[in-house]
Amino acid sequence: MDNDRFSGESAEHALRDLMGLLALPALWAGGDGKAIVGLMTQAIERIVPLDLCYVDVPLLPAAAPFVQMRLNGRDVTTDNSIAWRESVVEWHRLPIGTRVNLCDTPAGPMRMIRLSMGFSSGQGSVWFGAAAAHFPTLNEIAFLRAATSQAATGIQAARAAHEREEANRAKDEFLAMLGHELRNPLAPITTALALIRRERGNVTDRYHEIIERQVAHLSKLVEDLLDVSRITRGKIELKRESLRISSVITRAVEAASPLVEQRNQRLTVALSDDGTQIFGDLTRLTQAFSNLLNNAAKYTDAGGEIRVEARTTPGHVAVCIRDNGAGISAELMPRLFKIFEQGRTTIDRSKGGLGIGLALVKNLVELHGGTVDASSDGPGKGSTFTVTLPLATRAELASAHALPASSASESSSRTGLRVLLVDDNVDGLLSMEAFLTEMGFEVATALDPIEALDIAARFAPAVAVLDIGLPGMDGYELALALRTQPQHAQLRLFALTGYGQSEDVRRASAAGFERHFVKPVALPDLVRALDGDQ
Repeated sequence: MDNDRFSGESAEHALRDLMGLLALPALWAGGDGKAIVGLMTQAIERIVPLDLCYVDVPLLPAAAPFVQMRLNGRDVTTDNSIAWRESVVEWHRLPIGTRVNLCDTPAGPMRMIRLSMGFSSGQGSVWFGAAAAHFPTLNEIAFLRAATSQAATGIQAARAAHEREEANRAKDEFLAMLGHELRNPLAPITTALALIRRERGNVTDRYHEIIERQVAHLSKLVEDLLDVSRITRGKIELKRESLRISSVITRAVEAASPLVEQRNQRLTVALSDDGTQIFGDLTRLTQAFSNLLNNAAKYTDAGGEIRVEARTTPGHVAVCIRDNGAGISAELMPRLFKIFEQGRTTIDRSKGGLGIGLALVKNLVELHGGTVDASSDGPGKGSTFTVTLPLATRAELASAHALPASSASESSSRTGLRVLLVDDNVDGLLSMEAFLTEMGFEVATALDPIEALDIAARFAPAVAVLDIGLPGMDGYELALALRTQPQHAQLRLFALTGYGQSEDVRRASAAGFERHFVKPVALPDLVRALDGDQ
C-alpha cells in the first residue's frame, strides 16, 4: 500500500472511506461487544495501513475485559502474545489522545497512539501502531477516532442491552418469588374456607361469602401479575383441543357472574352456535373472555347492561362484548392493550386494577391466531370489544380426536390410602390435613425434610405431596432422597409450590413428580388426582 495514500488521494476517495465507516453501526446492531470490536478493527485495517491493533475493553460489568491483539491483519494467539507482555505493560502507561509515541516491540519500533473506548480509561482503550515514519496522518487520525467513537457507542449500547436483560431476569425472578410468597398464605385461607363451608353443610353467611370472593379476587391478581412475566418472555404455553365457542363463553360468564351480580347488572348472551369448532386452550380462552367481562362490569355503573354476542363467518368466529359503561377516551385508545396502562382511576378503586388485564387478553388471543379490537364513541358512551378467532381446520380436528380421552371416572374407594404432606407453612399443612382426613384419606404430616424422611420410613405412604420451597433440602432433593430408599420405589409424588411457570412444571416432571399443583391448590383437584390415579 502506498504510504502517501492520503496525501495524494482525491477527496472523493477519502469520502468513500468515511461513508464506509459511517455504515458500520448497521452491521453491529444487536451484536455483542466482541463482534463490534472485531468489525471495527477489520474496517480500520482496510482503510488505514496498520501493523498493530491492540484492544483492552471491559465489555460487561463485573466481567474480565476483552483483550485482542492483531498483527499485520491477523489475530495473535495467546501463546504468541507472551512475548508481548512487557510491551503491553508499557502501552498502558501511554496517555490517551492522538499524540504519537515511539515504542519498542518484538516486531520492531512502532509509532503508536492510544484512543479511549469511552469517556475515560476505565471504559477501555484501543492502541494503533505502524512502523511507517509518517503514521499517523491527519486523515488517518480522523478515521481512527471516528471508528473508535462509533465502536464505543456500540459497546455502550450492548452493555445497556445486557443490563436490560439482567433487569428483566431479576424482575421475573422477583415476580416468581412474590407469587410464591403471596400464594403461601392464600393456600391455608382457601382450605380453611372450604372446610368451614363443608362443616356447615355447604351453607354460608354473607361474611363467609365476602371472604371467599376477596380471596378469589386476590388469587386472580396474583396470577395476572405472574402472567406479566410469562407474556414478556413468551412463556405462555397452550394445551389445545377442539372447542365450541359456547363452552368457552359459558365458563367465562360463570367466572364473571359474581361481580356482575354484586353490581346488579344485566348480562345477556346471544350465541349463534351452529356446531362449528375452534382449536384452542379452554382455560386460557376462558381467562381471556372472563377478563373482558370483568373489565366491562368494573367500568359499567351499577344497574348497567352487558351483552355478549357470537357469530360465525367463513373461517372465523367473532365474539362481541358490549357495555353501556364509562367508555374509552380517544387519548387512551392507542395505549389500551399495553401492559400497566389504564384509564384515569376514580375514587371507586374497583375500577382500578393492575392495568394488565387487556394486555393479557391481547396476548392470549394472538397466541390462538386471533385478533382483539376495541371501539367506543367516547367517555360515558360504552365500549365494544371484539375477539375474532379462526375456526379449527380439518387437520386440527383430526389431531384432537386422535388424543386419548381423559378418564371421567373417579375412584371412591380411598379408605386407607396413605398420604404424606410436607410443607413448612404450618397453617397450610394443618388445613390440608384436616380436609384430606375428612375426605377419607389417612394422612401424615411433616414440617421439614428430615422429619419427612423419618415419618415416611414408618408411615409407608402411597403418595407424598411435597412443598418445593422447603428449608435446608428443597422438594426436588427430598423427592430424590425418598426415591433412593427401596421401600419407596413405587411412591407417587405430587409437587405443591408457589412457582407455576412452565420451567417449574418441567423441572418437577424431570424430578419424578407426576403432578404439579400451584398454591393455593384447588382441593377438589387434589382429591381427584389422589382418587383417579390410585
